[in-house]
Amino acid sequence: MARAFTKCSLADAVARLRPGTRVLLPPGCGEPQALVGEICRQASRLAELTLLGGIHLGDYPWARTEHAALRFATWHMSRRLDDARRRGRVEFLPLRYFDLTRELVPGGAWAPDCVLVHCAPPDARGYLSLGVSVGVTLPAARRAPLVIAQVNPAMPRTLGNAFLHRSQIDAWVEVDEPLAPYPPPVVGAVERAIGRHVAAVVPDGATVQVGVGALPQAVLDALVDHRDLALHSLLVDASVTLVERGVVTNAKKPFHRGRMDIAEAMGTPRLFDFLHDNPRVNMESSAFVHDPGTVARLDRFVAINSALEVDLSGQVTAESLGPLQVAGIGGQFDFVLGARHSRGGAAILALPSTGRDGQVSRIVPRLAPGAAVTSPRFLADWVVTEHGVAALRGKGEQGRARALLAVAHPRFRGELERVLTSS
Repeated sequence: MARAFTKCSLADAVARLRPGTRVLLPPGCGEPQALVGEICRQASRLAELTLLGGIHLGDYPWARTEHAALRFATWHMSRRLDDARRRGRVEFLPLRYFDLTRELVPGGAWAPDCVLVHCAPPDARGYLSLGVSVGVTLPAARRAPLVIAQVNPAMPRTLGNAFLHRSQIDAWVEVDEPLAPYPPPVVGAVERAIGRHVAAVVPDGATVQVGVGALPQAVLDALVDHRDLALHSLLVDASVTLVERGVVTNAKKPFHRGRMDIAEAMGTPRLFDFLHDNPRVNMESSAFVHDPGTVARLDRFVAINSALEVDLSGQVTAESLGPLQVAGIGGQFDFVLGARHSRGGAAILALPSTGRDGQVSRIVPRLAPGAAVTSPRFLADWVVTEHGVAALRGKGEQGRARALLAVAHPRFRGELERVLTSS
């Protein structure tokens, strides 16, 4: 049955929410900040309303003590949430992106009662593009009991599987405001060195997946001399440079040739302008983009992801410091699994060799007690630090450990060697 697509004020739109309900937010630059601000203003009447969300680019206003009536369930933790988590107002969801598309729909464990979407204005046929954030939001919105849209002229009209029709939206508010920006991160000498090492093992014609942060930025910067690359899953400002310089052509893909399959975009107006009505960008649900089966169909798929620690067996955590959850699973496991089944594919895990301003090694004998294993040892093909590249695929325990020892910081190699020889 068609929905009403009723134009409302912010206050009236949020008045449709009830205490105790679950409300899904688009992540990153797609967050509808005006609607979120109104939820915070009405927090006192929305006792135990749970916001569901991932990466947030602000200061988590709903987690402040003055909005203690609200709860937050997230698949991407942040240290900024520590206080709210201690107060019992935050719960971490250990879900990878591909599984989110199954758990955030009716019948799923975290099915929302309402989905907020952030859209470009409707076209002549009544279709609204979800712009920069499609991955988990679109499939959830298509099946949610209540859909409220923030319609924003500043949102780029992205193409592909990115649209809701006005008949699929219950209520909407018109708000002209800049999108939450994700400025390019500062890249230092260590990240530059890692980026160069990673780029050296990426073949021409590869389909490349990177995440967010200084290391992925350095990798993209280092790929400027490659040819016929494709990008998958995420676009940032540095992606635009690679397209403009002719590095990214998407010409070698076996399907959707000439187009990038993207679930999320995080950047600044430079990226948003690039995205608008761009036929080279095919927005898709994470049910497609993060499906290891989709990834496996892409020859030379190279998954490039960050890590917090890697142990001498090749186990990777990208989300926790011991038992302390500081990030999320994200799409890392989806992509390293798919890369293993891609013809000529590879999973690259990249990290600085030390942490805490050089006080500790991030290549460790064993992951810290309580640490979550984001990528298991049998899926890590390459581990890269500023000291070089460790090739792990096919090696035995000793060979893997020796390769990892060689890319550890020289100050810690003696200690790691002693552990290795005594085990």
